[in-house]
Amino acid sequence: MRSSTLQLTLLLSVIFALGMVLAIFASLAFGRDALLRRVDDQLLSLAATVEVDEASGDEFSLIIRPLDELGNLPQAFARAARGGGGTVSLDDDFRRSDDWRVLVASDSENTPILIAVPLDDSEDALDLLGGVLWSTAGVVLVFVLLIGLGAGLLAQRRFQRIKVTLDDLAAGDLQARTGVSRSSDDLGDVALQLDATASELERLVVQTRNLSASLAHDLRTPLARLQARLEALPNGEERSAALEEASRLSGIFDTIMRVARIEAGQGREGFETLNLGKLAREVAEIFGPVVEDNAKTIILDVANPATLQADRKMLIQAMANLIQNAIVHGGSQITLFANGTSIGVSDDGEGVDPSHFEDMIKPMVRLDAARNSDGSGLGLALVRAVADRHNARLQLAQEKPHGLRVTINFTEL
Repeated sequence: MRSSTLQLTLLLSVIFALGMVLAIFASLAFGRDALLRRVDDQLLSLAATVEVDEASGDEFSLIIRPLDELGNLPQAFARAARGGGGTVSLDDDFRRSDDWRVLVASDSENTPILIAVPLDDSEDALDLLGGVLWSTAGVVLVFVLLIGLGAGLLAQRRFQRIKVTLDDLAAGDLQARTGVSRSSDDLGDVALQLDATASELERLVVQTRNLSASLAHDLRTPLARLQARLEALPNGEERSAALEEASRLSGIFDTIMRVARIEAGQGREGFETLNLGKLAREVAEIFGPVVEDNAKTIILDVANPATLQADRKMLIQAMANLIQNAIVHGGSQITLFANGTSIGVSDDGEGVDPSHFEDMIKPMVRLDAARNSDGSGLGLALVRAVADRHNARLQLAQEKPHGLRVTINFTEL
């Protein structure tokens, strides 16, 4: 019922139904008035052809009486006569009819007389007409509703296809398309334009990724040569500092290439069945000594870990980046956790303002507080690439009372 097309269909159906009901009521009312006017005209014409002396006897389907000879008629006739005429509805049949049209008219000698005819046939005709109109309206309304719902559902399916494509594009699937091959209306135009925009977006993103990876790859060779020449220099502080900077640049290029490879990955190649608890324990064993060498403590928190399909090497790399980030920017205690379908790292450092969370996961972005420390601004970007590769959500949150908590939450098991 959230579909605007279906809501519009139902609204138009209700309006159509109300219009049909009003039209039928109006038609029956006007038809009855027209019928009574015609009966009155016929009664007036008939009354003008008789004389009061001839009005002493009645026929079965016609009553013609002088106004002073109404004693044996139902009292409703006399009341109608005093009012100049009208329609009389009797509780019991009178001469096999309970509805009569009564009129006070003038005979051929201009003497007032009462003339009345039964309306059963006319009422039956009106009832038949009403039944036909109501039946026709019901059938037409059903067809209109079915056609409207069919058209609404068809439009909703097309809207849903466009929505799913947009959701997939927003989730990072740049190959998502609506699949519309030709346009027959405005929705087709929108779908074709969306596919064209997605194709251009994919081309630009792939081109950017390839350019970044190519630059990193092409610069590694001269950088390796530079390192070789630096190592050939005599020992000294300048040599060590130069080698350290060269190593740092090499690490940045390697990270750029790893991010590009992860983002370019498709399908589930390299995925295996993993238990997040076992993975967290493995990461803790590998990087525990590194944390201790930096005079910090690592805590392992495992609770009901889920088993899922994932790329083990990618997740270990992502956890390594989070631990390294916590070592550089966190406090004295680092927690590696695996709870349910989530795995991540938290620390007790100063934390980060939530307004900076979006910037932190962008490539090459470093906050002002991190400018004085080593780093390239690619750590969380790589973690996000790993999360996207697994259709997982990367969530950043403030740790209480202070610190940062980074979680990879697997939404699709």
